[in-house]
Amino acid sequence: MTELGARLKEARLAKGYSIDDLQEITKIQKRYLTGIEEGNYATMPGAFYVRAFIKQYAEAVGLNGDELLESYKTDIPSPTNDDVSKSIPATPSRRSLGGRTSNKFMEAFPMIVVALFIIAIIVIVWILYQNKPEDSKDVVEPNDNVLIEQKPQSEQNTKDPVVEEQEPEEPEEPVEEEVEEPVVDEQLTFVETQGETSTYNLTGGENYVLKVVATNKTWLNIRDQDNKILVDQAVSAGETFELDVTNLSKVRVRLGSTPGNTVSINDQVVEFPTDMVTQNLVIQFQK
Repeated sequence: MTELGARLKEARLAKGYSIDDLQEITKIQKRYLTGIEEGNYATMPGAFYVRAFIKQYAEAVGLNGDELLESYKTDIPSPTNDDVSKSIPATPSRRSLGGRTSNKFMEAFPMIVVALFIIAIIVIVWILYQNKPEDSKDVVEPNDNVLIEQKPQSEQNTKDPVVEEQEPEEPEEPVEEEVEEPVVDEQLTFVETQGETSTYNLTGGENYVLKVVATNKTWLNIRDQDNKILVDQAVSAGETFELDVTNLSKVRVRLGSTPGNTVSINDQVVEFPTDMVTQNLVIQFQK
């Protein structure tokens, strides 16, 4: 075992990862990971992949891959021009790209024709509706032969007008307005970062739900204020993990691989302040 392999293995064991766990995190076959720890680079597909696998291994266990490659560059085989050219995928020719474009156009052509036909029908119906004649309305002309009987002026003045007695209005009782209690908004505040651990304060709110959305597979470890392990499991890519932490005063979330993965509390995203692969997020609740 080389000095570089011993250092990587020590960092892996400190994280509590097995070779199988590291294979799930880095997507590197475990025979290559074992070869890196033992210094057996002959099993690798080429010198270019040796350096790439070492850097990915180091970042997965919390080490700086570039610094390791620089410190042990004499112990690691250097990539040749052939290795670099093999790692670069070939660019498709213009003819193949043109063929794909024409095939897609021919597939979409029937849908385009149907859409234009539907639009034409809608336009024709709209034009016909606009030109629809309005219904004729019957006009009632006044009849000159209708006589209005008028009462004599004397009869109109003999009747006294009736005065309606109005009841006194009762005073309206004042309506008491309900005073709304002020709503305390939740506020997530960043406190500090020490190493791979970042601390946040969450004020306001009564109930707290912790959510982890995994775009990439990662190892998830959650502890409470007494450092008691609540969750210690792998979360697959595309999986969403939720945990009710209302009864806790503090929670610590540790992700083995942070790139592409999201941690939120009550739908407020808790940012990862650093570029480290493995990070801890400590959230302190102040209700």
